[in-house]
Amino acid sequence: MLMTKIFHLLFMLVAPLAHAHVFQSPMTNTHWQVVESPLECSLSQEIPGFGTATFSQHTADEFTLVFNTKTQPSVQTNVSFEIAEALWQNSEQRLHLISVPTENNQTQFSIQGPVAQQAFTHIQEGRVPAIRYRSQNITDDISVLLSTVHLGDSLTAFQQCVNNLHPYTFNDVHRLTIPFEREKSDLSFDAEDALERLADYIKIDDKIKRVMISGHTDNHGYRRINEPLAEARAIAVKNYLVQQCDVPEQLITTSYHLERRPVATNRTLSGRALNRRAEIELIRR
Repeated sequence: MLMTKIFHLLFMLVAPLAHAHVFQSPMTNTHWQVVESPLECSLSQEIPGFGTATFSQHTADEFTLVFNTKTQPSVQTNVSFEIAEALWQNSEQRLHLISVPTENNQTQFSIQGPVAQQAFTHIQEGRVPAIRYRSQNITDDISVLLSTVHLGDSLTAFQQCVNNLHPYTFNDVHRLTIPFEREKSDLSFDAEDALERLADYIKIDDKIKRVMISGHTDNHGYRRINEPLAEARAIAVKNYLVQQCDVPEQLITTSYHLERRPVATNRTLSGRALNRRAEIELIRR
C-alpha cells in the first residue's frame, strides 16, 4: 500500500505529456523582450498562436510568472504549471509545480512568489516552464511552453533591473505628514530628508499627476495669525520640493485649513503638536 502511494506521488511530480495541442516559439524565431523601469521589470516572450508569457517584478511585490492568451480562453477546470525538460533531452516527462483553478473565458494564468521563482530558476538552468489546461477552442488539452533560446541575451538586463528597483512603492509614500513647531513654518532636518525621499519617488513614477499640499494649525492663537501660518506651512513644503528637489511646480497644488481639520484633540499639548502640520498626498492617473 505504501509503495502504491509513493508511485502515485512520483507520477504526479513527473507526469509525462499526454495528447495535447502544443504552443511554443520555434527555435528560429524566439524573441525575449525586457522592459525596465525603477518601479517594474519584466521579461516576456511572444508565443505564436497563443499570446505571451512574462516574468515580472514590481517594487516590494512578489515575483510573478503570467501566461496571457489572445486566442485560447479556458473552460472551468484547472491549469497545471509544469517544468519540461530541455528539448535536447528528448523527454516528455514534466515536473508538476502547482495546479490553479480556472474560470470560463479566463485568459490570464499566473503564479507568484516562491513558485514563480522556482520556475525562473528552472529556465535559467535550461528547463522549460509550461502550462497545461483545457481551452474552449480545442478538444484536447493545450500545452504552452516557453523557449530558452536567446534567453541569455536578455537575462542580464532583467536581473540588473530587478536588483536596482526603487525601495518604496506608491502605497509607502503617497501620504506624508510634515510636523511644525508652535507658530513656526520652518522645515526641520528630518522634514527635509522626508521630502527628498518623496521627491525621488515623484521623479520616477510617471503616473503621478498631482501633488496636493495642505497647511494646518492647532487652535492656539488668533485667526489673523493662524491663517497666514497655515498657508506658510504649505508654501514652505512646496518651495522645498520645487527649489531644492526639482519637482515640477505644475504638479503641485496648495491649500490651507487652519485648525478646521484636526487629527487629534486640541485640548492637550501632544494633540496640538500633531495638528501643527502640512499634509502631502500624491494623486495618480
